[in-house]
Amino acid sequence: MAARRKTKRSPRRQKSFSLTNAVFSVGYASILTNGIFKTNAPQFLLGDVVSGISSGSGISLKELIGRPELLNAAASNAVAALPMMVVQSVGLSVSEKIFKKLMAMPLRRINSGLVKPLLGSGIKI
Repeated sequence: MAARRKTKRSPRRQKSFSLTNAVFSVGYASILTNGIFKTNAPQFLLGDVVSGISSGSGISLKELIGRPELLNAAASNAVAALPMMVVQSVGLSVSEKIFKKLMAMPLRRINSGLVKPLLGSGIKI
């Protein structure tokens, strides 16, 4: 008798949007845009429309699309800032793990007591 075929296990996906993960993702985006484009993430994406935030000599996405030769400047910025970006990324990764370990119980209580009843199970802190 032939062996029974096993069904493939579908990959697990998170069923909710985590605000904590979103904040750390913005941190990683900020490290990259500061190192490569010499500006912050909102200024890079939106250009000069963000009030109160000045990019200085940074490169925005609009400028990058309009002037492709700025890719050379971005590449040289990336090479020059690579060690700093690695150190900052490792530091953010370590602080993320420590934060999540220390705040696991308080965040679980906030999610179950406040967030889930008010916003549903699709969002968590």
